[in-house]
Parts: sequence; structure tokens; C-alpha cells
Amino acid sequence: MTEPTTEHLIRTLLRNVRPDTSGCWEWTGPRDTDGYGKASADGRTVSAHRWLWTLLRGELPPTQHLDHLCRNRACVSPDHLEPVSCGENIRRGHLARGTHICPEHGLKSRRASGRLVCRACDARAARIRRAAQHAA
Repeated sequence: MTEPTTEHLIRTLLRNVRPDTSGCWEWTGPRDTDGYGKASADGRTVSAHRWLWTLLRGELPPTQHLDHLCRNRACVSPDHLEPVSCGENIRRGHLARGTHICPEHGLKSRRASGRLVCRACDARAARIRRAAQHAA
């Protein structure tokens, strides 16, 4: 049995892609519970966007993640993906969702009032306010 060519793999993958009006290449094949496309490669399940990126643009270092610039997890368009560190990918995701990552504590939170704040920093500020009130 011969190995499939890269061109054949790309054609096979693209059968599960539907371009939409925003320029996304929407994955129509299986998806995981978070909405990312899944594909089978060499008998294992892989992320469709990462596999297509690798076939079209080349290997990514294991420490690099692909950030969906379009914020559409089902998109597999290499033009909508950017290699970034894991931390940067998480930070961008939180910014897009309106949550906050504290640079000091690495914690996230969002108050009901809509004000973005780190709980640890907020608790420290409250302790300082209380101490100042008792000292006065």
C-alpha cells in the first residue's frame, strides 16, 4: 500500500471545508466539544486546523499553538491562524471573551458589574482600604 501524497491529503481534508462570507474555511467534519475540527491522521485523531496548517505552511514547534484570529474555532483557513505561545493564545482568548488575566497572579475573573478585576488584587485593595479606615 502506498502512502498518500500531501496533495491527496489536502484534497481529502478540503472536502470537509466550506468557505463562508467572512473568509473562514468552516470545518464541516467532526468537531470536539469545544467546537474545534477533528480529523483522522495515521490512525489518530488530530486538530483539523493544525493538520491543515502543517500540510500547507509547514511544521510548527511543539510549543506553538495556532490562534484563531477570526475567533471561529471551526475555521481551518491558514490565513486566519497565527502561531503563538500557549500563554499568548490563552491571553488573546480571554481578551476576546471579555475576561481578565492578571499579569501578577495569572488569575482571571469578571465581576457582575462588568468591571474586569483580579480577585487577589481586589482582595488586597479591600484590605488596604479597611486598614486605612481603622487607622483614621
